[in-house]
Amino acid sequence: MKLLIGDKAGLDRAIDPKHDPETSIVLRYRNVFQFGETAEEDSEYKKWLQRTSIREGARIFPFLVHKGVEIFILDETSLMHTKTLKSIDGCITIARCKLGSLEKVVFESGGNTGTALTQYGIQAGLETFMLVPEENLSLLNSKIFEQDKAHLLSVAEPGLVKEAARLLGKLNGLKHIPEATWRYEASMFRGSFILEYLMKKGKFDWLAQTISAGFGPIGIYRVLKGFEKGVGQFPRFLGVQQEVNAPLFTAWKKGKTDTGPTKMNSTDKLLAKVMYDCHPQTYGTFEEFRNILSAVGGDLTTVNHREFNSFLEQTFEANNILDLLKEQGIEITVRGEEVIEKTGLISLAGTLKEIDSGKIAEGSKVLCCLTSGISEADGMAKPERRISSLDDLTEALNKIT
Repeated sequence: MKLLIGDKAGLDRAIDPKHDPETSIVLRYRNVFQFGETAEEDSEYKKWLQRTSIREGARIFPFLVHKGVEIFILDETSLMHTKTLKSIDGCITIARCKLGSLEKVVFESGGNTGTALTQYGIQAGLETFMLVPEENLSLLNSKIFEQDKAHLLSVAEPGLVKEAARLLGKLNGLKHIPEATWRYEASMFRGSFILEYLMKKGKFDWLAQTISAGFGPIGIYRVLKGFEKGVGQFPRFLGVQQEVNAPLFTAWKKGKTDTGPTKMNSTDKLLAKVMYDCHPQTYGTFEEFRNILSAVGGDLTTVNHREFNSFLEQTFEANNILDLLKEQGIEITVRGEEVIEKTGLISLAGTLKEIDSGKIAEGSKVLCCLTSGISEADGMAKPERRISSLDDLTEALNKIT
């Protein structure tokens, strides 16, 4: 995937005006890039993007001012087909699968990615196999898996989910998705949207996002770095992780590329259960991510349960965060007084934490990525099969397809 433009005029020419960013940032910015080595491959892939696209919408709006810092929201939940930024991954990944003439695919997920890959995959005629930590079944919408070709498998231990998915693919000849390069591509579409805003409506001092492996900021800054003259100083990046599972934060603070493997036995104690991967360094993203942080003067922070709950209770002119988001058309899903999908809100909690600490100075402007928050989970999803332990892994997976 190659960026084809280098200035505002080029960006203006490449944007497809038939597609508003609130409808699909994939279709709006697809001509900003060249995909593949040949014009034929590029053209064919873009045709598949048009076919697989459902809705991958995003918008930016001013949200609140806190201690002299203007906070803007990049809304990647309310206008997305699956209500998370993973709709972009779904569109990109399934287009890649169709380009490769794949019929069956397997993937692991904490919930959001798998939901998107399942919905986009089924719409495109693929047979999908999703493996999810058993404790995360409550985060899913059972209706998504009513289709015969949409298979759902639960794994008792979160630490076995990746291994189970890869073994299922190996035993049954299924393509394991998404490839790492496809995840970068998805983030580069987000970068294109941010770039258009920066060039037309002004800069931000900080860009904040909840992160796991760092594909998001890497893809975004791969786009931005070609536009120093048009953008000026790049926004500093603030990555936010949940304190109980913050491997990139630990690696960044220790100055190491790898903090060593750990095992995730349960997602119950996590702040965001969908972000259960305790060893994202295996994707090989850390070196580039670390270089981005160094180049733009960025930093990482964490949020724990106590800080998150205090964040939800904090008021701004008598309104709490959920009330303010609701006024903007983003009704965060709550079940039994608990926010169902916390990942997006963690970035906003981390932003306020760093404003309060003085890291983000008075007079700054921050663009905070709300990557999720609206949930369609009904808590009734039932897996076709439960993988209980490593001992029965091979036998069980060999009988699934």
